[in-house]
Amino acid sequence: MELICEECGAPVPSDTCEKCQNPAPLWAKFCPNCGNDLAPKRTSVSKNKTKRQLCSDESCIGIIGEDGVCTECGKRP
Repeated sequence: MELICEECGAPVPSDTCEKCQNPAPLWAKFCPNCGNDLAPKRTSVSKNKTKRQLCSDESCIGIIGEDGVCTECGKRP
């Protein structure tokens, strides 16, 4: 079963709850169906993230990609 955004109709990135086997959004801390705590399963994923470098332009919300260019505005730090 796929989660669909009620507002725009786009698919919502989700994972399956281990307890009830229903989809839960990737950003959810608890399953919206059964209330199962999803944090233990997802904490190992967050530990593998690399340190992100924010764009030097204070009005930009992008991060510097592996190529050294901002993902939003294209500037170099």
